[in-house]
Amino acid sequence: MPKPPPIREQYGAAGTGAVAVLVFLNILWAGANPAALVMMQNHRPEWVAAFRFIGAGAMLALLLAVPAARRTLAPRFPRHLPHLLTAAAIGVMGVPAAYICYFWGAKLSTATEATLLVSSSPIFYALLARLWLAERFPAEKTLGITLGIVGVWVIVNKGWLLQEFSGATLGNLLVLLGVLIESVNVVVAKSLAMRYSGVALLTIEACCAAVSLTVISLLFAGAPNLRWTPLDAGMWFYLAFVCTVFAFSIWFYLMERAPVGAMGVTIFAQTPAAAFIGYFLLREELHPTIWLGAGLIIGGILLTLRAKPVSTAAARGGARDREPA
Repeated sequence: MPKPPPIREQYGAAGTGAVAVLVFLNILWAGANPAALVMMQNHRPEWVAAFRFIGAGAMLALLLAVPAARRTLAPRFPRHLPHLLTAAAIGVMGVPAAYICYFWGAKLSTATEATLLVSSSPIFYALLARLWLAERFPAEKTLGITLGIVGVWVIVNKGWLLQEFSGATLGNLLVLLGVLIESVNVVVAKSLAMRYSGVALLTIEACCAAVSLTVISLLFAGAPNLRWTPLDAGMWFYLAFVCTVFAFSIWFYLMERAPVGAMGVTIFAQTPAAAFIGYFLLREELHPTIWLGAGLIIGGILLTLRAKPVSTAAARGGARDREPA
């Protein structure tokens, strides 16, 4: 069995230019749930997720048909079997579970609330770092995570206390479950991206997710609706190419060296973008608790940023201890 390549040097911060790029990517991702909702007017949520990754997987596979891209990426695909199986498992199980939760949740709730809940991801990245890497928690980080969780609670319940368990509540809980699943996906993928090409990993995950989601959709949603409107095609292109192939290729490339925590913080850029898109394009109501919850989430994220991180050597040692064998 081939030995895995060594872990490449990791930067201590994402850098100003990288952060600006990541903010731009998150503004693009803020339109993903509205685009999915438009497609779900004619298609089941399972098939919307499947169409997204069928398109993305096909585009990334075609990229490998270009000789220059193949020469660059082929040597950096995982050849160490446990690492290859880990990347495939994320695509077969992790990605489908997260996106079915996202799209069903957005269908039952609203695109605005779904995207705002996604912006709480950095809070869960920090929690996973505590559990997975055994990082110490300064008081500021503990307070930040607490504020973020309170913000999620306010958005899910539309207030401090749960008044009624409605379909929208279930939708928000599904989105939150998707956030938890994708946070695990990101942390595991980061341990692989420290050794291999991020775009190569994305290609494996997207192709495996396309097959898995197609099987799931056929089993639970029946045959797909192949009568697409021009609007469906436009939203599909946005989901498959803009949000997945383009945006995730850059995200995975940066993840090869930049810390996930610093990258994850830029997700809060989705908060104002989601409110704008949901209100002006979908005419979704902006309940006051949305702003309260979003403010708590952003405040919590900023507090976690202020906390002093563990040393690079300690973080690298923890990652090495817990990465796939």
